[in-house]
Amino acid sequence: MSEGLEVKDFAAGVHAQIKGLASKPELNDEYCVSRGVNPDNAERLLVITRSGAQLSLKPCNLAPAELLPGSHVVVVGLTSAAGSKFNGKYGEILSWHGDRWIVDLDTTPKSRPSLKPENIVIVPERITKKRVSEEPPPEAKKLKTSDMRELESNDEVVIAKCLMRMLREFDIVAQKCVCVLATKTTMTVMFELGQHLSDKQKDGLLRRPLQPGQQVKGIEELDAQEQAVQICEKKVRALANCVRINYCDLHGFFKAGFKEPQFEKRRAEAA
Repeated sequence: MSEGLEVKDFAAGVHAQIKGLASKPELNDEYCVSRGVNPDNAERLLVITRSGAQLSLKPCNLAPAELLPGSHVVVVGLTSAAGSKFNGKYGEILSWHGDRWIVDLDTTPKSRPSLKPENIVIVPERITKKRVSEEPPPEAKKLKTSDMRELESNDEVVIAKCLMRMLREFDIVAQKCVCVLATKTTMTVMFELGQHLSDKQKDGLLRRPLQPGQQVKGIEELDAQEQAVQICEKKVRALANCVRINYCDLHGFFKAGFKEPQFEKRRAEAA
């Protein structure tokens, strides 16, 4: 936590990272921007997260973050008819002009609006326009033969190490693994992700893959894909066992090239 910081240290437009939040630990490490003192509680600040959600936080739960040219951001909180169309759009800071930032947005046609600091929130680099535009679909990326051999090992440590690599390399792997884990838990974030990804079936089958930057109902203020990865990394040993016993077709999912074997079998039978 940021000991010694006060409300005055986070004037409107100051960017920060959420830290040490006990009531909603899933928000820790998320970036936000200050909207100034909470009019209903002078000891707290109103901040807005990347999803546009507004929170009331103490200064001790915020760590100052610096916005610079090259920073990756998302647009939030614009209310005008002309500006609101940019809410939720990702982009990159180009330069400082007067009292605003020029932002190169990932839009078609290309847009480079000048925005106030309080209308942009820092986002991790992994969900920027470069990733969205250049990331090939799962079908275009294949597991290496060596990876498949490791996944078919009888040693859970070997499987776990392979899974750790795959979780960061293939977005869809974390999504499938959350479906599998969510069959055994009601933990809030995992449950909401599992409900979305399995289309509320809770049978471990991936039916609704996430789109880049997509929000999930119940955890709108979080980066859904990043949460999926973090959850799976913490549960990687349990997932290794699920691969070994092919729980919820997890091994079959990898062997089929990131496709649900049951779905493919049904399509073949229908044809």
